[in-house]
Amino acid sequence: MDDEKPDQLPPSTSVGQVPMDRLRSIFDGMFDGVWLVASTGRTTYANAAMAGLLGSTPDDMRGRPITDFLDQGLWLEVKGFLARQQNQAGERMELRLRRLDGTDLFGIVAGSPIMTDEGVFVGTMLNVSDVTGKRSMDAQVVQTQRLEAIGQFAGGIVHDFNNLLTAIQGYAELARSALPDGDPIRGDLDQVLASAGRASAITRKLLAFTHRQVLVPMDIDPAQVIVDLVPMLKPLMGDITVVLQVEDGHGWIRVDPTQLEQIVINLAVNAHDAMPAGGTMTVAVRDFGSIDPDRPDPDFSAGPFVRISVADTGTGMDDATKARIFDPFYTTKGPGKGTGLGLSTVFRIVAQSGGHIQVVTAPGKGSTFNVDLPRLGVAVMPAPARPSEGAPRRSGVVLVVEDDPAVREFARRSLEASGYVVLTAEGADEAFAVIEARGEQIDVLLTDVLMPGIHGPELAAKIRTTRPDIGVVFMSGYAEDDVARGPQLGGWGEILPKPFNVEALSRAVERAADAARRVIA
Repeated sequence: MDDEKPDQLPPSTSVGQVPMDRLRSIFDGMFDGVWLVASTGRTTYANAAMAGLLGSTPDDMRGRPITDFLDQGLWLEVKGFLARQQNQAGERMELRLRRLDGTDLFGIVAGSPIMTDEGVFVGTMLNVSDVTGKRSMDAQVVQTQRLEAIGQFAGGIVHDFNNLLTAIQGYAELARSALPDGDPIRGDLDQVLASAGRASAITRKLLAFTHRQVLVPMDIDPAQVIVDLVPMLKPLMGDITVVLQVEDGHGWIRVDPTQLEQIVINLAVNAHDAMPAGGTMTVAVRDFGSIDPDRPDPDFSAGPFVRISVADTGTGMDDATKARIFDPFYTTKGPGKGTGLGLSTVFRIVAQSGGHIQVVTAPGKGSTFNVDLPRLGVAVMPAPARPSEGAPRRSGVVLVVEDDPAVREFARRSLEASGYVVLTAEGADEAFAVIEARGEQIDVLLTDVLMPGIHGPELAAKIRTTRPDIGVVFMSGYAEDDVARGPQLGGWGEILPKPFNVEALSRAVERAADAARRVIA
């Protein structure tokens, strides 16, 4: 680019047949940016809209080279675009400009040649439309689609893995129950079962990410979930000190434990990012009443709650950032360094669980996220799950429909050990044949949700046209509500998440049988 100072465009210059002086009076009232660039590449005029888009003023832009508002690597492309204007009009391009504050401005730029009355090319008029917001929205759509694709892939893998875990856990439990007390192999099988349990917890975390998990709300001690989670958090936090504070006598809550873990993990990641130079993260659990002196809004009236707080000593947030932190895709990280979904996911889980979340923060003073979940009036410690060798004998006929042979055989053996008569089918065709032959004798249908051909919900719906009293249990490695609780079933049917053990299987079938008996009665 020439280093000479720009001259004003000659009075005889025009765009098309319209004199430049007349055009300037029109440009000053336009909402789109108008930018006149001499053949030297320097600005001769910018209207107020153009200067505003670039974070400048018309007077400040006059005389400045266009390269002041471009990344260096884009100059050759723009130089060619400007040069082509002397031969043709109406060319358009999408261009990434740089505002004076360093942020990007994406614009659709239309170029028109500026000519003297003698036909001499002296510069280019650029009409700039801001499309930064649209590009941001398009990027969010692409990101959503990418996350959905990842979620579908992960969900499919987890579905297959849960079938394997069901077989591993189930056969280990059957083998353990066949051994006498004191047999050393029982200890080995206990380790197999414990490892299968940890693997199951990992798959539930993956399903929580994909939003395809079977939610299992239960009465839990939130402190115990968090105590078990802290060892996983410490490696994630690096040099940051993790402090756990638990109030004696705190209440219990009803929530899916995996979702509670997801809340704490997301808040911990947020705290980590807010303390790049190190610091302290404090996780606290305590009872909290219905009146919050820090929260005057009238919607916060229910209670009592259990409050789970995650506090950091990091950079804190100003009011503008605080107002947007729960927006999907909002992130203060640079490109490629965050999805902006962590806190929006926390907000969704807390709301679905009937709770509230608030943040107390200020620049330089750290942040505290308070999650308030409804406290149970009476919390009873559930009895720990035990092998089924002492379980009461059941009676009835169960049809097991499962395309995975290992899972199908485990279900058959487990239910027969509990006292049931068990019929099996690999898929819908075999199931219909069994129903036709022995339909009146079958009390419960135990079916996988996803199978080749006809899925479990459709199979159950067809069977119920002739057997409306049959109990139904759906086995699922993952199940979305519209698949497992579809309108064709009216929400009727027990959900048994995989992997499951002998006791969980027996209880689910018994509940379905009881429901069928009530229908008959």
